[in-house]
Amino acid sequence: MGTGKRAILHIDMNNFYASTECLLNPSLKNYAVAVAGDPNKRTGIILAKNYLAKVYGVKTGEAIWEAKQKCPTLITVAPHFDKYEEYSKRAQKIYYQYTDLIEPFGIDECWLDVTDSLKLFNCSAVELAKRIQKQILDEIGLTVSIGVSFGKTLSKLGSDMKKPLGLTVIEESNHVEILKKLKVDDMIMIGKHTAKKLRQMNINSLYDLYMQPVEFLKKHFGVIGLYLHNAVSGVDDDKLITPKDEDTKSVGNGATAVHDMTDIEEIKAFLHDLAVRVSKRLRAHSFKAKTIHVTIKYADFTYSSAQHTINHYFSNEQEIFKYAYEIFSSLAGEKFSPVRAIRICTCNLISGEDKEQVNIFTNTKNEHLCSAIDKIKDKFGENSISLAKDYKSF
Repeated sequence: MGTGKRAILHIDMNNFYASTECLLNPSLKNYAVAVAGDPNKRTGIILAKNYLAKVYGVKTGEAIWEAKQKCPTLITVAPHFDKYEEYSKRAQKIYYQYTDLIEPFGIDECWLDVTDSLKLFNCSAVELAKRIQKQILDEIGLTVSIGVSFGKTLSKLGSDMKKPLGLTVIEESNHVEILKKLKVDDMIMIGKHTAKKLRQMNINSLYDLYMQPVEFLKKHFGVIGLYLHNAVSGVDDDKLITPKDEDTKSVGNGATAVHDMTDIEEIKAFLHDLAVRVSKRLRAHSFKAKTIHVTIKYADFTYSSAQHTINHYFSNEQEIFKYAYEIFSSLAGEKFSPVRAIRICTCNLISGEDKEQVNIFTNTKNEHLCSAIDKIKDKFGENSISLAKDYKSF
């Protein structure tokens, strides 16, 4: 890593569900294996698969009968989520031996900021990554791929490039050359919808994206354009959101839908309801936030997650919904997979006692209006009044 740059690792546990099942039952090791929702029903879906199953083209989310048409010898096993949670925690205990700056990303991935750990362990970031990789294999029996870089997004790109048991370094000296080899939808936060829009602008590779002026991206993608520019440039320098930060330095709300959501209007209504709850909690504690984080859990139990830092502080529900919906759209795309649950979390907080610089983006009228509505609801009931639900205009 370059002088003064952060050292960020992204660790991805390879084929985590399927690999754990093979660890629990070693007789499965040399066979094509898939974890399925209900192996006794042909209508069940594939939740995860090992590399031998991937060779046959088995895909997550397809029906078991479709997968077995591709791979007649495919062995399907029921999921053991308690075991996945156990092995995930065991891996994180190892990570905590090297740093306490850890941001989980779903059950099988984590970012580690090891910048300050390198002097302590007297080694480079690459050497530290190799040490962690070996320790996970020796003590747990699972393989991980690790990306080493100076930014969160670039380290995530690195961990995706070589699997299993891969280690990819993306530093300033090779950063641009690697971008030339990657498609725009290889990058986290670029879903199908955003990728399609980028390609319509003849932006096909991450290098093409890197070469675009930031103002051009902001013009066409709003706040997401700034994020894309920073991420592909390696300057996504927001600190990692650790579990401790979630408990003490953030305000959020999440919910699981009563059924898998596939309609965008239903998603908007769901996001709006979460935004209202988060907004009320912020104001109840006299907080305003500058960063918003959205996590999506899909019906196949996979996750996607991303955050944006805005250039002003906010607490009103309209802005929270607006930013959350922008993040959802980029993550999930226009034709998104069925959604099981969503969480909105706000962080980078200031209290009402702190001095905030008011700028042209600060909407004080909305803040006062929302506070007034809170008082009316507290007195007359939750359904007595609300702001107009203008989310349908998005």
